[in-house]
Amino acid sequence: MGICYLVGAGDFYGQISADNDDIIIAADGGYDNLVRRGYTPDILIGDFDSVKTPIPEGLRTIKYPVEKDETDMFLSYEAGVKLGYSEFVMLGATGGKLDHTLANISLLLYAKNHGHNITLMDSNGIILCLKDEAITLSGNKGARLSVFAFGSDARGVSITGTKYEVEGASLKADFPLGVSNEFLECPARISVEEGALIVIAE
Repeated sequence: MGICYLVGAGDFYGQISADNDDIIIAADGGYDNLVRRGYTPDILIGDFDSVKTPIPEGLRTIKYPVEKDETDMFLSYEAGVKLGYSEFVMLGATGGKLDHTLANISLLLYAKNHGHNITLMDSNGIILCLKDEAITLSGNKGARLSVFAFGSDARGVSITGTKYEVEGASLKADFPLGVSNEFLECPARISVEEGALIVIAE
């Protein structure tokens, strides 16, 4: 399978390079974001309370009631899962309503707990979630890299290839110790043995 792009109504950063196996799902007002940039989603999902652009006939839509437990972005993610996707890129997911921004960041961990990966693109670069795993990231020398325990404390955290390195550390969910690290000239490696991390990289 390819990539499932999830597009919300927030600030739009990043690019969509849709291959044949990729799919674009607009989460309600994300449809406006896409139309302004010349994209047509494969599916439009939500309660349609924030869509301003006329919806053409023939566009596949899935409408939900306004009063519901899930956000439109979450429902869009679930639709992608039902279509068989496990790799997601989330755009337009920050910079709007703060509660929806937090919900979208929480969705990173929910997806990880269910065996899926979401990369969230925003003005800072990328935001992603790690859980009991390791990742290697590249960035320009001096670019910021922040790592936070998410959901609960994280143990066995190692960060190398950065200005500040740690080995086997514990990060507490209520103390932002990992803010504003920096990339060096080499790729950075981040790993966690137990727990989840939110990683923000420029």
